[in-house]
Amino acid sequence: MPDPILIGKAFGASAAVAFVMALLFGRFSRASVAGAGGVLALAGAMYVGLCILGLLPHFPPREALDRLLLIVLPAALVAELIAATSKRAGWMARATIAVLAAPALLWDSLYIADHGGPRPQVWSPVQIWLIFAALAALLMADWTMLCRLAPRVGARTVLSCVAGTVLGASVVIMLSGYATGGQVGVPLAAGLGGIALGSLLATANPGTEGALSIGLVGLFGLLMIGRLFAGLASINAGLLFTAPLLGLLPELWPARWRVRPALRLVLVAIPVVLALALAQHKFAADSSRPGSGTEGSLDDYTNFGK
Repeated sequence: MPDPILIGKAFGASAAVAFVMALLFGRFSRASVAGAGGVLALAGAMYVGLCILGLLPHFPPREALDRLLLIVLPAALVAELIAATSKRAGWMARATIAVLAAPALLWDSLYIADHGGPRPQVWSPVQIWLIFAALAALLMADWTMLCRLAPRVGARTVLSCVAGTVLGASVVIMLSGYATGGQVGVPLAAGLGGIALGSLLATANPGTEGALSIGLVGLFGLLMIGRLFAGLASINAGLLFTAPLLGLLPELWPARWRVRPALRLVLVAIPVVLALALAQHKFAADSSRPGSGTEGSLDDYTNFGK
């Protein structure tokens, strides 16, 4: 398994960077500056955490995780910088990211490309278009609901829900046999948590919407990679992707109910804990099989998918 001490250091450093930057940019009264600050805070937290973990992406990208870190997340960052200055242009940029995220992650993979070897292309052209359309619709629907409703239900609480989901997804992905992908989610979760904490002390504008959007895109990318290139079960991927939306359910209760923020966190935690339990059960079952404890090395496990 990966080094928990190193992961803890990366988590702490990423959270600290995000907290300080969010606190500094939160002093600006202009929403556009504060929003851009939240985006840059998350980017800085991710870079510091990946450096500590020794997981900076390869350039040019070699596989899906590299494309997530070098193409999809930076594109989402640019989209949020645009959204910080123009809502209309920002939503157009977000829609573009939702449409192109899955094709970028699966570029030249056996799912969509025929390499002429013994392993044929997995999806037919019709399946490719249908799956890409479904994934884009799911991402955009989730994105729209969270961003539109976050100001009403509490942006910090929603950001905390996404941070907790990303952290849970990181552990589930590691238990599913993809330690590298799981570790990448740690600085992302830490950065989101640091921004949420820093926004509590912001004197002017919290600027959390951009970080929330990038966190959701990162969660989508990690779950997609874990499902298609590792052993992440479909049920766990579904539980984790829909978990942040459950935090919106307390809005159905009367406004006088003052426990809604805590209830949101509990509702989001339920599918995350369930996914963790299912992944742990499968991991334990796989580990108990004859020969499973002796095959492979730590490097094989850590570098799976590289």
